[in-house]
Amino acid sequence: MQKALFLLLFALCAPAGAQDLVPYVSGKNWGYAAPGGKVVLRPSFAYAEPFSEGLALVRSGTLYGFIDAKGRTVIPFKYQSAGSFSEGCAPVKSRGLWGCVDKAGKTVVPFEYEELLPFLEGVAPAKKDGRRGLLLKASLDFRGGDYEEVYPASEGLARVRVGEKYGYIDLTGKEALPPVYGEAFPFNGGFATARLGDRYGFISRDTLAFKERDYIAVGPYSEGLAHVQALREEDRCGFIDKDGNELIGFNFMMCGSFEGGLAPVIKKFKGGWGFIDRSGALAIPFKYDSVHGFRGGLAKVSLKNKTFYIDAKGFEYIKK
Repeated sequence: MQKALFLLLFALCAPAGAQDLVPYVSGKNWGYAAPGGKVVLRPSFAYAEPFSEGLALVRSGTLYGFIDAKGRTVIPFKYQSAGSFSEGCAPVKSRGLWGCVDKAGKTVVPFEYEELLPFLEGVAPAKKDGRRGLLLKASLDFRGGDYEEVYPASEGLARVRVGEKYGYIDLTGKEALPPVYGEAFPFNGGFATARLGDRYGFISRDTLAFKERDYIAVGPYSEGLAHVQALREEDRCGFIDKDGNELIGFNFMMCGSFEGGLAPVIKKFKGGWGFIDRSGALAIPFKYDSVHGFRGGLAKVSLKNKTFYIDAKGFEYIKK
């Protein structure tokens, strides 16, 4: 009994780990707080991102570096720009070119790219010598093509844009679906939303077949739902599943995708953004000027020209 009580007290009193810390805003400075708002690392940075793989991307003055959960500088503030760690390395920009460093700050991808995003599924969208394509992490081979845009991989495929049309390539850079779609989104749960001609529908990851749905607009398929605009109800927004079943009513003026079990919505034309849960119930009040979806239990929002993070309970990580 005494041992169990000790372990419980230790868990309650133990400091928050890196992944628990939340970027916290005080005035123009950023620091980190534990869940619930207790400041752990005092606000002293010009900007801060959530922790990823044990390190956080922060900016001091105009330069970027990385810190650990105790606030110690692990990778010096010397980069013009940077992205968070993913799959063991982070894209960083120095002297106008991008490369990647590991958690010790060692260069693992040479600084020879005009653009470079974080690795996902072993590949990263990149631009080299004016051509966009995929950089393969295992071999550091760059597979370039005649693309205007290349997007992060999702479920083994990456979207590409050629002119005004979208298609998909596989993780070797080989074409999987030709660029024939007027709109296309990442695969999620085996399906991707796309528009072929003037018809919206879903692409199956298994068959790569496109199946139409009878809506004037369909957003990305995420966590089993997609937000849609109906051909009725004054073009209001609701949510459907992959089979077209209406699971959340058309009660909103604007909608975003579900992430972390919550979706951003606007109820009235001049109202603010809030978040609903998968039942359609309001989880976080309508008040924000702009929002991003939840990632790792956090969403970036803005209100009255202030940008900060909130958690899934609506707690705001900003000094009031």
